[in-house]
Amino acid sequence: MKKILLKMTMIAIVAFISCGLSSCNRLYYQVYDVHSNGLTQKDNALMYKNWDIKVVYNLWDEDGDIGFIFQNNTYMDLFIDMNQTFFIRNGIAKDYFKDREYTTSHTTTFSEGYTISQTGVSSSGYWPSRYYVPTTVSSMSKLARGTSKAVTMKERKFICIPAHSCKVIHEYKISPELNITCNKKQDYPYRIANIGTYSESSTPLKFRNRIAYSCTNDGKGLQYIENDFYISGITNYSKKAAIKKVREKADCYSSEKEKCEYFKIGGPDKFYKVYVKKRW
Repeated sequence: MKKILLKMTMIAIVAFISCGLSSCNRLYYQVYDVHSNGLTQKDNALMYKNWDIKVVYNLWDEDGDIGFIFQNNTYMDLFIDMNQTFFIRNGIAKDYFKDREYTTSHTTTFSEGYTISQTGVSSSGYWPSRYYVPTTVSSMSKLARGTSKAVTMKERKFICIPAHSCKVIHEYKISPELNITCNKKQDYPYRIANIGTYSESSTPLKFRNRIAYSCTNDGKGLQYIENDFYISGITNYSKKAAIKKVREKADCYSSEKEKCEYFKIGGPDKFYKVYVKKRW
């Protein structure tokens, strides 16, 4: 009898701890709508283009991904001058070029001193139309485990984009402050709560990439692109309102289906923060 009581007590303790770590902390998503000047939306991406180049964004990520694909549409090499390329957030400029040395595993990433995405371009467009809900351990982190070979290189001031090709530059997150209204129905909605809509003059956050490029690697004849954005709206979502669960095959030859989570919301002109409401 004592063994049964002890076992039941242990089960209750484990259940209590599990509740405290997961289910008792309700997940919410604060989603930011973004307006961009001079960019058009196509193929689940925001695009800027001129005669020479195309610059492509998809902001949808936790804290917002301001990384970009730089595509060379000419018949000659183009060079991005990273020393004169900046991410500017509410007027504060952050350098892309920091003269760093970095080590990267050849099996997981390809880099020019900046993180290079491997999931951007596909046959159906730059980004998939459906957004997976990220797990606590990303697939890239899993791949990185157990890899032993690495290469140390010095960061390049000029990044060469060969003719009719592209590279993906990723360095910064947008990272706005979580907007708390102190109204429980808005901060922790049953489903959806609109927090605010903003114009360019009233927005809490403006941000932009200033990209410098030329057809030589000595900084002569530089041209400058300003891709600017601002937050135009903020909406809070409960987990139930933001995410759907589906069962699907892991691959085309699999006979079993696994549970997957996708965002119901999302888009290249949006991004989100995750936050929790504790029950005690």
